[in-house]
Amino acid sequence: MNAENQMTTDNHQMKSWGKHRQFGFSMVEVLVAILLLAVGLMALAKMQTQAVASNNYGNQLTEATFLAQDKLEELRLLNECYLAVIAKPELSWTAEDQTVVNNYNSQLSDSVANWIETDGPDPDTIPDQFSWQMATPDHTNVDGPGAVANPIDITGAAASAGGYTRTWYVADHKPVTKAKNLRVRITWGNGREVTVDTVLSQ
Repeated sequence: MNAENQMTTDNHQMKSWGKHRQFGFSMVEVLVAILLLAVGLMALAKMQTQAVASNNYGNQLTEATFLAQDKLEELRLLNECYLAVIAKPELSWTAEDQTVVNNYNSQLSDSVANWIETDGPDPDTIPDQFSWQMATPDHTNVDGPGAVANPIDITGAAASAGGYTRTWYVADHKPVTKAKNLRVRITWGNGREVTVDTVLSQ
């Protein structure tokens, strides 16, 4: 009877010990978990960095497009005012009319030879191809109202650092006679740019 009681007691103790025993994680399991967590966090950090860079570029692109469109509208209005002034006899021009003509001449003149030679020496001496990408543009931002030199900020004021460079090109009688082809170009950063084109009637 004692032997049976002893076996029952031993079985009870083994079952009780099995119930209360706690299992922990091994060092390898902990290290693997930490590694997986680190990889996940690094991927998340990279995605966050890319999202910030993408948002920054999107903002710059929007601002550059605004600056180009703003100048384009300003030059379109100047062209309309100029056409209204020159429709009147010059003797009747007011000081304001003369200012319009002066602004037109300083901002909408075609001053750069945009036609370039593409096939070497040409017997007819006529350049073959039109190019907007000349080293010196027709006009820079300093030719506009306030004579603000590049670089500029989103408001068109001078920027102390960074900022945008605004230039524009004018081609007389292109694409047809009595027309001006106009391209406003905004550059910033490392070779980034926005260009906007329009045709003004003459």
